[in-house]
Amino acid sequence: MSPRMHNPLHFLLVFILFLFTSGCHSGKNGEQQELSNTYKNHVELRHAKGFQIDLADDHTRLTIHNPWSKTGEPYAVYYLYPSLPEKLPSNGISLQIPVSSLVVNSFSYFEFLSLLDETDAIKGVTDAFRIYSPLILDKIEHGEISDMGDPFQPNLEKVMRVKPDAVINSAYAQVDSYSDRLTRAGIPVIYSLEWMENEPLARAEWIRMIAAFFGKDLQADSLFSEIEQRYNFARNQIPTDQVRPTILAGDNFQGTWYVPGGKSFNAALFRDAGIHYRYSNNRESGSIGLDIESVLTQFSTADYWFGCESESYAELAEKDAKYLLLNAVKKRQVFNNHNRTTENGGNDYFESGAAHPDKVLSDLIRAVYPEALPGHSFTYIKPLEEEPFRE
Repeated sequence: MSPRMHNPLHFLLVFILFLFTSGCHSGKNGEQQELSNTYKNHVELRHAKGFQIDLADDHTRLTIHNPWSKTGEPYAVYYLYPSLPEKLPSNGISLQIPVSSLVVNSFSYFEFLSLLDETDAIKGVTDAFRIYSPLILDKIEHGEISDMGDPFQPNLEKVMRVKPDAVINSAYAQVDSYSDRLTRAGIPVIYSLEWMENEPLARAEWIRMIAAFFGKDLQADSLFSEIEQRYNFARNQIPTDQVRPTILAGDNFQGTWYVPGGKSFNAALFRDAGIHYRYSNNRESGSIGLDIESVLTQFSTADYWFGCESESYAELAEKDAKYLLLNAVKKRQVFNNHNRTTENGGNDYFESGAAHPDKVLSDLIRAVYPEALPGHSFTYIKPLEEEPFRE
């Protein structure tokens, strides 16, 4: 979906109005000075590697690390002040906290903001029709949240009308055109890189990153500690006297079957769930592309299949009869991530899953070791439906 054309004069007027009314300040504009403060304290992160929080007497410095940099140069640096000083740092972005309005271009932050009781700060989203969250959808329906359109080409004029304190946007190896346009328009971008973490708890710990923009460090620490405790509790319920089941993950997408690399957060989930994964010693942190023949050769005897995109075994057989050769299909031990979805394609697994690795882990354990968590009901996954079909 491409942005519709706008009246150039109207766009210019809105742009000028935004520049004069915005309450956020970039450290690259106006009177500036180098910070003389010594950061005497910093937040101890237990799992996340992608950011750092340092504390001074009058402000917080948040650094988003750049995983693609060979020189150690950060991706972004934010100086967060309860009250903005007259002179601002010459590097990075200075913001007054708590922020009161955000445009969110990353679905995984809905749950972080909900846990922090800050969903009222969300004033704009992208791809609204694909959202799962009933709370966010209700706010959209009642006009409290605006839809900015395509997540890769959001309507900049709509963003400016909302006048957000900042926009949450995913970070990439190179600055994307949307972030560049926002920066040139004077709108601060809060870059999200939780998806680059290779541990489930590390992704969840990014709640501390977004909490810094609301001055809710203590609340974020408490919330994360609870998530961590539940995760470790579930992991400790795995029986140690049983042979580890084997697993196939992912599905065929346009001729290529993508399975998680051995250094990915999914591979870490399988390990913590007591599941043997063929590529656990692989060094890739992203996905590995395989053809269907390689999948049949390498995973034909796998006990379970997670991440299947079909709803039923009949649908699976209709897609490709080769699926019927898989042991997991024969044993009817195939699961999809469709337990919480909407008719328009919203899927809570991709929204709240990052914030609740304890629930994702518990789903896996419940599937392969039913006796380990007898009181747990599936949150994100569900077994494929049994519909009659010819094998």
